[in-house]
Amino acid sequence: MQFSHNPTTSFDLIHPTGEFSVRLMIIAMMISPLRQLFGRRGWTDWLLKRRRAIGVAAFGYALLHLVFYLIDMAVWEQVVKDAMIFSIWTGYIAFAIFTVMALTSNDSAMRMLRANWKRLQRFVYAAAILTALHWVYVDGEWRGALIHFIPLAALEIARVAHIFTKRSRKTAQVGTVI
Repeated sequence: MQFSHNPTTSFDLIHPTGEFSVRLMIIAMMISPLRQLFGRRGWTDWLLKRRRAIGVAAFGYALLHLVFYLIDMAVWEQVVKDAMIFSIWTGYIAFAIFTVMALTSNDSAMRMLRANWKRLQRFVYAAAILTALHWVYVDGEWRGALIHFIPLAALEIARVAHIFTKRSRKTAQVGTVI
């Protein structure tokens, strides 16, 4: 009996590592709106305690995605030439943002940066948009990215609506008191 062995190439690993990175990034980003909408619950506390690890794992998969892409390209001149293509540079910029965020996702960076740490971490929204654009333009179709990003978008919309509803109630209460 002879077994055929089909070795996995770096090209075969580019898409799965990118998709895992996106999934983990989205999960990490969904934690704040979930906590805001559902309050402090056991499961939201559990997610919050693991958000940093999930975000760093998202970066790890993004790094693997880039490494497999570079291995697949093999020719440095082609990598540089492709960097000027919209679908590729959106990925590079998103990766640069992820790198800064991953490097500052530790307690000492939080202490050193203080309030600026939270401002820096908010760049994840720009990275998410760039990542979605990267996915759509590299794959040439939008369904896969849309399916992944809709839950995050829905939660963010619900979060914003919740904030405005809360503010409206406070304003209404203040107006009736006066």
